[in-house]
Order: sequence, then structure tokens, then C-alpha cells
Amino acid sequence: MRLQDKIAYISGGGSGIGAACAELFASEGARVALADLHHDKAKTVADRLAGQHFAGAVDVTSEDSLRTSLDAAEAALGPLDILVNCAGITLRNVPAGTNWVESWQMVMDVNVKGTMLASTLFCERAIAAKRPGAIVTLSSIFGQVGRPSVLNTPGDPYPHSKGAVIQITRDMAIGTAANGIRVNCLCPGFIRTPLTAALSAQPELEAQLVDRHPMGRLGEAHEVARCALFLVSDDASFVTGAVLAVDGGYLAA
Repeated sequence: MRLQDKIAYISGGGSGIGAACAELFASEGARVALADLHHDKAKTVADRLAGQHFAGAVDVTSEDSLRTSLDAAEAALGPLDILVNCAGITLRNVPAGTNWVESWQMVMDVNVKGTMLASTLFCERAIAAKRPGAIVTLSSIFGQVGRPSVLNTPGDPYPHSKGAVIQITRDMAIGTAANGIRVNCLCPGFIRTPLTAALSAQPELEAQLVDRHPMGRLGEAHEVARCALFLVSDDASFVTGAVLAVDGGYLAA
């Protein structure tokens, strides 16, 4: 098992890619702390995993909430070895009627501030304990390229936030390499998760999105999770600062 006796903390672990990572990591021998804004979702995932795991609520935009969550996870499972930053939102998750400035800030707070806070607090603990570690951040194909016109809404903060995640990853990878902490980034294409369900529910739009992926389909959460598994495992022991597309060829087209 590639993660035997490792302890992984996954934000956004209650659904989508986060839940898929939790299931895969547990099957590879890890004990998993699932943290989500919605505790019930995290607990539902944790309850179906074999072995000892932890579920808790977290608001990744709050340093206090993250510190409390990380403390609880370590109290339940032990010192953390792995962090996967799956918590994220899009403009579609912002309450209707929110003005564009507040909408932009909400998405940036979750996707950028949340990633930075969780990663920084993880590193603080690992460095203080002189422990190696592995972090995976979640960007997007739209952290690297502009969106197609069918999806392009001026002022949409999602691509801005995902571009920032890539730079956080690269900068942090350099800053923590001497401490034995590896930091890598995944850039999924369109993956079938609750985050993209509203798009997939529109047959014409889904067909256009499928057509933009040379492999001729959208991705599945478990396919992203397998790439995360590689990056947090010893198989990737000489990999840090990498930005890996998991996109069915979208960026290559």
C-alpha cells in the first residue's frame, strides 16, 4: 500500500474530488481527516471508509477555524503527513443578487486564501516537528488558459483564483523544499462533480464541453484522485512545484 500509516487531511472532503481522494487514500492504507464546510457531508464519506478516520467542519477562509480543525484531526489521528486542498467554489456557488465585487472576493477567499492558509498552517506544523510532508493544491485548466466564449463572463473570479493557486504552489514548493515538504498542483479539466453538475445538466452545453476534450468525454473524480495519490506518495519523491493537467487533452488541443 502506497500510503500505509500516513495521515492525510483533505479539505472539501465531503464531495467530488475530495471524497474520491479520501476513498482512494484510505484504500492505500492512509488514515484520513475529512474536513468540509458541511460536517454532515464529511461524516457521510468518513462513515463509509474502512479503518480509523475523522470528519469535521471547517471554514477554510478562517485561520481560527483551520487551526481548530487541524488540531482536532491530529488529536484523533496523529501528526499529519499529507494535505490535499480540495475546498473550492465557483461563481455559481455565490448567493444570487450578490454584487460582482463581493462575489469576486468570496471566490478568491475560498480558492486562494483557503489554499494559502491551509498550506501555510500545515507547513508550520511539519517544520516545527521536523517532519517531511506532501501538499496537493487544486487549480484548473482555467488557471492556465482563458475560458471559451460560451462560459466567459467578464469579472468571473474563478480563473483568476485558479491562476493564483498555481503561483502559490510554485512559490511554496521552493520555500519548503529544504524542509522535505513537497508541494504540487493538479489542473483538472471538466470533471463530473457537484461543482459542475449545473453545466452537465444542460445537454447542448455539455456537448460543447465534451467536444473541447480530445479524449471525447468529461473526466471522473476518481481519475483526479489517482493523480493526487501519485503526487503525495513516495512514487513522486523527486517531484515538487509541478503543475499536472488532468484534462483529457484540453490544454494540448
